[in-house]
Amino acid sequence: MEQGAAGNSFLVILIIFVGVMLFVSSRGQKKREQQRQTIIKSLQKGDKVILIGGVIGTIVGFKDNLFEVKISENTKITVLENGIVDVFKDNVNANGVTKK
Repeated sequence: MEQGAAGNSFLVILIIFVGVMLFVSSRGQKKREQQRQTIIKSLQKGDKVILIGGVIGTIVGFKDNLFEVKISENTKITVLENGIVDVFKDNVNANGVTKK
């Protein structure tokens, strides 16, 4: 009888642990998405952005959730807001460290 009680308490502890881990990870994901949405809403013409795939371009126009991005002298593409990964900063290296 004691083995069954021990097994049940282990199962309860395991379920609580998994529940806490799911809560913590979803909270972090929501926070990152909120920060990303803040960045997207603050974008203006002339801002340099990094697109999915690592393409860097300059915003030349936008409407609703579509952005027109200039990626070379004669090339403009239209991307959804989900296609923008981050704002490109010239003074930050690939490791995220600010250059002097």
